[in-house]
Amino acid sequence: MEIQPVGPLDIYAIRSVLSSSNITFTQKTDFIRKNQAEIKNVMETEISSSEFKGLMLARPLQKFRPLKNSFTKRGDKILLAKTLGIKPSEVDDYINNVKDDLKVVDDLNFLPQNKIDAIKTYIYRHGSKDGIVTFLDYELSSSKNIVKTLYTTLEYHTGGLADYFIRPIHRMSNTTMLQLYDVIDKNIESARAGGFISEEESNKIARWSLVAIYRIQNNSKFINAVKTYNVLNQ
Repeated sequence: MEIQPVGPLDIYAIRSVLSSSNITFTQKTDFIRKNQAEIKNVMETEISSSEFKGLMLARPLQKFRPLKNSFTKRGDKILLAKTLGIKPSEVDDYINNVKDDLKVVDDLNFLPQNKIDAIKTYIYRHGSKDGIVTFLDYELSSSKNIVKTLYTTLEYHTGGLADYFIRPIHRMSNTTMLQLYDVIDKNIESARAGGFISEEESNKIARWSLVAIYRIQNNSKFINAVKTYNVLNQ
């Protein structure tokens, strides 16, 4: 089926398309591409951060900067290996196995919390985009406060998803944006169905999250463009 014209685009029309189970992933990507200018206008005029802040009791205090070069990554890998009790050469396979386990069982109960935290830190700094999507799904599905978890990972300087995509090497494509929003939308609906948030809260959170994801993607594209310009003009 084709996506029928939805009239003037607003945040609700965009959400209805992206969260629809009757539209294919390819059609959603095509929708974003064809309506790029209109979507940009909606996202830039949407006022959402202040509304969302009112939904949470306290802003997380955990802050650290994303790592910037391969030497630091090498050091991180050594530290993670010590935390996990494995060799540095085994870290990549270990991370991939955890990612595969999450896709199957959606659970990391077989690991102590300190190891889960270490893996999370490493993935949000050095992981693959597929790993980011998988681990975000785990974080949201296991969170006792989905509002706080979303706000943490979608705000900058918290070591979450936003900090991952601010690095030029981690550009967010439309496909990745849709994968991330699918995960977010699914878990918001699950929290609403479970009675952890109200219908009104779920709508506000979903709207804020969509805007936040779009802005992160926009920043990602801009930073990548600046990097390309600098390389061409060296």
